[in-house]
Amino acid sequence: MSISQTASRNGDRASVVSNGDDLSIATSNSGGSGGDHGELRYLATSTAAGGSAFAAERHDSVRSLGSASEEDENDASKWTEDQVLDYFKNVCIGDVMSNYLKDFSEHYAQYSANHDKAIEYLKLVRESSSRLNLRSDATRDAHQKLLLTLERAEKDTRVRRLRLESFLLSPVQRVMRYPLLLEALLKYTPEDHPDHEDVALALSIAGSVATEVDRKSEELVNRQRLAELQSTFDWAHLLGGVQLKLDTFTKLVGQRKFVRKGPLRKASSGKHLYAILFNDFMMITVSDRRGGVWCYEPYRLPIQTYDLLARDPTKDQFELVNLKNSEVLQLRADTPAEASDWVKDIMKTANHCYDVMCEALTAGIQVSKVKSVISQEAREKILQGGKPAVLSKRY
Repeated sequence: MSISQTASRNGDRASVVSNGDDLSIATSNSGGSGGDHGELRYLATSTAAGGSAFAAERHDSVRSLGSASEEDENDASKWTEDQVLDYFKNVCIGDVMSNYLKDFSEHYAQYSANHDKAIEYLKLVRESSSRLNLRSDATRDAHQKLLLTLERAEKDTRVRRLRLESFLLSPVQRVMRYPLLLEALLKYTPEDHPDHEDVALALSIAGSVATEVDRKSEELVNRQRLAELQSTFDWAHLLGGVQLKLDTFTKLVGQRKFVRKGPLRKASSGKHLYAILFNDFMMITVSDRRGGVWCYEPYRLPIQTYDLLARDPTKDQFELVNLKNSEVLQLRADTPAEASDWVKDIMKTANHCYDVMCEALTAGIQVSKVKSVISQEAREKILQGGKPAVLSKRY
């Protein structure tokens, strides 16, 4: 990312203009006309993902200097570095950056949430080019037109042989670069400089915006996943056909969140299953492809996570314990790593939900029809291999 800064000779007001990959910070004299003008362009090198933090001192940032007007007795193109620094020593951009960053949160969150879906769609379009005959006429035509457009655009020398995916990633990375840029700017701004306080404020806002974008983006992605799953469950075979709304706010753990999903098999018979874990319950289903779309029918009723334990990850197998009905289901994942990840995610979710339920019951708060849960001591014994048929602890 480069920053272009243009200032009038006598002015110190700044404005920010976003221009592609450049953030232009222009300063101008609001009072007067006919003043002498010079231009300073400096490059602030930001970090690549996971790279080293950028460090660009103000006095090392000069890249080019425009010429002053003919009336100026001092030729700006021949200025020394000290003259340039003196010329711009009172230029301030911190307040401009603060105002510029305040509008980022909502737009960047929406974009970040949709970014992964866009990448997945482009991948689907590119991979389907060799088998377009398997798709409907409308889909085939749309994919073919998009492919031709992409191929034509990617041959343009201006894109430097980069794919659209690379450009779609830039806005996602950009919001994370601003804190690094402002941190470096603050580092090389003296405390007695008039811009020091405003740059510090802009840095604080940039950090808050990045955090808020992450939070909102995660929320949007979660809601998208819940909506997708909502349409793939075969509710006719679940709870007498009564639909369970996935995207909802639960009394126990707040907003329902998707945790993970994936194929599993019964260790005894090899029957193919598909498990879906949320923060408040888990579904064990059988999957079926209908009309090109995967649908899921329940293999077991939903298991509340506070009634759930996962234990004994051995190679690619683990046991799923339903404390409510004392059922132990032996499952097999595709790899030992996946089995271990399932156990970790199930136990993390189950422990949190169990703790929240215990706190609610202890406080006399009614969050469901449940009036008791198994004791922590009993849970520990079961995790060590004990039988799940144990007494519950009442509150």
